[in-house]
Amino acid sequence: MPFEARLNPHLDQARTHTAQWARRMGMFDDEYVQWPQRWSGEKFAGADFPLFIALTHPDADARELETVTDWHVALWFVDDLFLPLYRRDHDQETAAAQVERLMRFLPLDALPRPLQPRNPVERAFADLWTGTAATMSPLWRERFTAGVRRFLDGVLWELEHVDHAVTDLIEYLGARRDFGGLQFTAVSLHNDIVSYDREVEEGTIGNNGVEVARRALGVSRREATALIDGLLTARVDTLAHAPAAVPPGAAGFTRSLQEALAGSYLWHEVTGRFGPCGAAAVGRPRGLGTSAAYAFC
Repeated sequence: MPFEARLNPHLDQARTHTAQWARRMGMFDDEYVQWPQRWSGEKFAGADFPLFIALTHPDADARELETVTDWHVALWFVDDLFLPLYRRDHDQETAAAQVERLMRFLPLDALPRPLQPRNPVERAFADLWTGTAATMSPLWRERFTAGVRRFLDGVLWELEHVDHAVTDLIEYLGARRDFGGLQFTAVSLHNDIVSYDREVEEGTIGNNGVEVARRALGVSRREATALIDGLLTARVDTLAHAPAAVPPGAAGFTRSLQEALAGSYLWHEVTGRFGPCGAAAVGRPRGLGTSAAYAFC
């Protein structure tokens, strides 16, 4: 990782806010104990989603950081619980209907609808959209909702393929940008490397790039990991050379992408989401303020 991460100074405030907000949305409720998987306050705290946002959005003010964190938590909830819930009954039709219903909570005109939320994700969308949309131009709302829709459609693709893994690596790379929520680059492949063992345990390994490469090419896990890492490294190198190739007005945006990428790497090293973080000492970004991210390791 050639870039340095920076830590948003409002992290602790975001942690407190988002834990309270997620509980208010019902994301830890016993009502969902019948779901194949569920969140708990302890599991949520261990994953430390606010840290991810604080590392990828180091310059956001306190309110912005809370809002962006809440949106990401809502989509992480989908990612963690949507697949197991609908996969259990192989119910693609109901899953697609739920996606359509979720999008109804994000009307482009931002006006209230007579639609009552009936699960934590719907409550989260309804709670967040009115305030978020009020800050947006119509074009921005359209772009935002299109991004959410693309992510949700990607999750449907993942659901369809989780038990019948795709064997075409090119098809997988295209879909990965959608259900990984990272459409500007292929850095979701880093998550595939880090989360391989976790996804084996969850039974979702069919949608992991390392596993797709292993099956498609008939190679070992080590060889498949090296291939995926090569693709990832090539994208990082492209981003490293981007400042020399973009107009001066885009240089700040490029730097933000570099810092966000470094922040994503750092979070993957220290979060409890993928297991113990003892290995985080190797290759730590050393930008100003990043040491605080390791405080709980």
